[in-house]
Amino acid sequence: MTLRVLGEVLPAWKGRPLGLTAPRLLSLLAYLHLQGPTPRQALACTFWPGRGAAHVRQALYTLRTLPGADEWLAHGSSVAVSAYSDLDEVWHHLGRQDYAPALALLWPRRPLLGGLFSGASTEFEEWLEGQQAALDRAHLNALLSYAHDLQGRGEREQAREYLRRTLEVDPLDERGYRALMTLEHAAGQMAEALEVFEACRVILKRELDTLPQPETLALLRHLELGIGATSGRHNRARVLTTADLPVLANGPLCGRREDLVAVTAQLGTHNRALLQGLPGIGKSRLAWAVVIQTLETAEAARVLWLELNADVPEVVLAALQEALGLQPSTTDAELAASLRHQQVRLIVLDNAASSYSLHSLLEHLPADMPVLVTSRQRLPQLPRVSLQRLARDDSVALMRGYLQSGPDGPDLPLPDAYTLDALCAVLGDHPYALRLAAVTLLQKGAPRARELLAALSVAPHGQRDGRSVAALIEQRVAALIEQSLALLDSPAYEAYLGLGSLFAPQTTPELLALALRRDADDTESALYTLMQHGLTARYIQPGSDTVVYRMHELTWNESCTHQALHPHMVLKAVGQFADHYSRNSDLLSHEVPNLLGAADLAQRQYPEELPALFYGWLNGPYIRNCGFPTTHLPLLAKAVQIAEQAGDWEQAGVLRERQGDIQHALLGDPHGAIAQYLKAAGYARQVGLWARQATVLAVAGELQAQLHLPESGATLQEAVDIARRSGDPLIHGRVLEKQGAAHVLRNDFRSARAALQASRELMRPLLTPQQPQLQEARTTLANVTSTLGQVYQQLHNLNMALVLKREARELARQGNDVLAAASRLAEIGEILSLMGRFEEARAALQEAIGHFRDLGVTAQESAACAVLNRVPEPE
Repeated sequence: MTLRVLGEVLPAWKGRPLGLTAPRLLSLLAYLHLQGPTPRQALACTFWPGRGAAHVRQALYTLRTLPGADEWLAHGSSVAVSAYSDLDEVWHHLGRQDYAPALALLWPRRPLLGGLFSGASTEFEEWLEGQQAALDRAHLNALLSYAHDLQGRGEREQAREYLRRTLEVDPLDERGYRALMTLEHAAGQMAEALEVFEACRVILKRELDTLPQPETLALLRHLELGIGATSGRHNRARVLTTADLPVLANGPLCGRREDLVAVTAQLGTHNRALLQGLPGIGKSRLAWAVVIQTLETAEAARVLWLELNADVPEVVLAALQEALGLQPSTTDAELAASLRHQQVRLIVLDNAASSYSLHSLLEHLPADMPVLVTSRQRLPQLPRVSLQRLARDDSVALMRGYLQSGPDGPDLPLPDAYTLDALCAVLGDHPYALRLAAVTLLQKGAPRARELLAALSVAPHGQRDGRSVAALIEQRVAALIEQSLALLDSPAYEAYLGLGSLFAPQTTPELLALALRRDADDTESALYTLMQHGLTARYIQPGSDTVVYRMHELTWNESCTHQALHPHMVLKAVGQFADHYSRNSDLLSHEVPNLLGAADLAQRQYPEELPALFYGWLNGPYIRNCGFPTTHLPLLAKAVQIAEQAGDWEQAGVLRERQGDIQHALLGDPHGAIAQYLKAAGYARQVGLWARQATVLAVAGELQAQLHLPESGATLQEAVDIARRSGDPLIHGRVLEKQGAAHVLRNDFRSARAALQASRELMRPLLTPQQPQLQEARTTLANVTSTLGQVYQQLHNLNMALVLKREARELARQGNDVLAAASRLAEIGEILSLMGRFEEARAALQEAIGHFRDLGVTAQESAACAVLNRVPEPE
């Protein structure tokens, strides 16, 4: 007997159909073939549960009447069917790794038994699901293996077709997506690879509410390396207003008016638009033009500009929330409300180098918020405006504009029209290359335009289609850089080589000075010279003293070819930088790409240096002030492991404590954080660091109190005892502060008052100008005093609460902590309202709201407004 079980069940004897049509009998026949000899009682339970064996006898009687039954049916205490099926043929070919005929039998894909007898027992349905799952796994594995073989033979189109079948067999198995992404990338179809990933991300989110596997995300990051962006660059989000208009435009907008109209139309129609094009083609410049247009046409409008690069979703979302003054726990609804409240009319996501991060971020943004994305890739699901090279007349006009913007301005004699035209032609009408050429011509001692043209014409020409356009631009930029390098002095040339040796195309003078073993001021002068020659750009974030110099990717790639500094030397310099500037969170935050690059190198080649690097980086207030890129937590965990294996308990303790900070503040895992803090305290005890042990225990105890864990009291009391023995009044006062806060959480206000008053007595003598810990003592005392005021408020002593809150506000003002001072003022307004002093309460709350609004702190502003609304209006 032959039996077809792939799709509709069809039994035949000697080539002739048996004529069996009853679904239950067909299912029984297929079951016996696939399952093998089965006891009659088991058949009764599977096909006629609870109805006895009579049905089995009747079914076997019917089967015995069919042609050939004496040969293919055995029916003693167990029942068996002897047949050869199309599924047997599949397993035969798969066993020999003869994939083509097996896959031909499996396609088009049909459900096993054709979904027959769908109303059977639970046992039968579970059995059939198991059989189908095993077949699907084998089918999927065969498709992947055969596609791999086809790709190895260069039959890429056929391989693509078989890989697409894997997505139909099991749309939730990510292996097919990964293989197809790899194939598309190898074929130069990066946009198609990104579309495959996006389809994977969407279906996993919809069906399982989960993220792609780490292997899939790692593959995506690997494929996107060629997009040319670095990750981990913090503080790259800012809110722009009309006050920024004078400094927004960075060069003339030539030849992009039609593109500006097109992208404006896309934003108006879809609220989404993608500006796509080669590096240096002018995407960001056109985005700035859209920003200017938005700010000029909408009253009191704001624009949020966020540099995405290749950062992971958590990092870019945190950067966006920080720019709006929001907390990491902010919901999407709160984010949308903040955008409306702050009158944000446009969000620009610049240099999107990770499709995953971009689309993950877009899911958090309101659908009605216009979002403009710039990227070098054709990212899926976004209306696109592709920027091409400039028209020749526009190229010439742009070159003239750059030349006339030099120090000599309109008085500069311009090259003749023929030479300008030829220069634009040899530079591929590429805006960045044109700018670099103009800056080169403006330098003292630079070649004349015809000499530069001759030098550039010697460089090899490429075809102007496909990816060869990018290669052509790289060749021309390299030739231009050679011209610029000849004009540099030695310090500037060293700085150029040093930048090309770093892990990212950016640096602060402080880091590069350590790498080059030069003075920081001299290094900044050298970097500034590079900027004058068009080889770097200089950035100063508003409100920051940190200066950052960045190279365009095209320039940096050329600089990297020299590798003037050995990577281990750069690793050492980054480690020295982290250790020396551990208290300067702002400076460290601007060097996160180089810090992460150094950590990655250390993990791969110099693991013994990894703990010291993280210790220097995180030993100060960095995590508290700037957070941490959580995707790199495995690097930190590796550093902890190495420190523990080496018995360096001081480093291990600090890094464990930082892991606790991250688990608590960034990952929302307080229980895991407590475990890390307790380990850190144990390591501190091993090396006799009593002050640190007390501090970490106090943090753990306070967190235990927040979770209402009974051991919190013992933990905090141990911290107090150790702090007392340490002899450090600042540490002792801080630990008492946390003990007082824990008492507040337990509503034990009298014990809280005693602990907080003791803390105040320890802090007050430290408020002297000659005290090195003055600022820390003042901040601690301000917090303690504010909490004590809250305690007196709970004890119904409003007069004392008011006095303490005013004292806390004054301490915050003395420490230039504007946010804390505003918060205390809002609390003063609430107390005044409780005392019936409504006019004073309204004045205090209105002033606090004004401060919150100036600081962009929407959550505190909303809370203060809610209190103000409860204050009775004057009669």
